[in-house]
Parts: sequence; structure tokens; C-alpha cells
Amino acid sequence: MNEIPLILVVDDDSRIASAIGLALRSTGLHVLTAPDALEAVSIARALRPSAILMDVMMPGIEGSVAAALMKDCEELREIPIILVSALPEEELRSRAVEVGAAGWVCKPFRKIDLLQALQSALKRSACEQAG
Repeated sequence: MNEIPLILVVDDDSRIASAIGLALRSTGLHVLTAPDALEAVSIARALRPSAILMDVMMPGIEGSVAAALMKDCEELREIPIILVSALPEEELRSRAVEVGAAGWVCKPFRKIDLLQALQSALKRSACEQAG
């Protein structure tokens, strides 16, 4: 039996976190939210989500910095991280590549963009773990 993926949504704007969570829950996914990068790291260590959707521009530690830290941590590096931001797409893509993120989604986002980025990251992660 397939386990339903747990997705961690990290955004300091609770309205955006709720909108992303609603979009993901509507497809049957389990969703947790975190308001900042430090809490996201703590949750990721404790629960090992299937994927993380993380805002880049947050107070304290930026999402791209947190993503890089997670990719350097042996226990967390296999979790695909998708950066979400209102940054220009070229800059967002560059940051995603730089930190080893599995993808990126520009704000304002469309539900289909979130789901496609997440599906792609989950498939790639499953292939890497199988191979």
C-alpha cells in the first residue's frame, strides 16, 4: 500500500502557506506548515517529509540558505526542496540550482505549477532512492 506523502510548506506569510496547503490537500496530500526556516529544519528532522516547499525571502534565515543547510545535512539531504518566491524567475532558478533544490515555483503561483513541480521532485527522488 502506498503511503500518502507528507509535504512541509514553509512561508512566513500565513495566507500564502494556507493557500499552498489548500492546493496540496485538495489532491489528497498530507500537509504541515512552518512559519520560518528554523522550525522547518526542526520539523524535517523529526518527521522526514516527502518534500518541502519553501519560500525564499523570510525573516531570519532565508529559505535558500536553509535549503543549502539541509542539503549539507546527511539526514535531510534526500528530501526534495522546491523554492517558492516572488523573485524574478531567472534569479529564483539560479538560487535553486545553487543550493541543490529540486525545483522552483514563482509567485504568484498557479496550482498546476505547484503540483507539477512537486510531482517532478517526488518522482526524481523516488528514482534516486531506488537506483
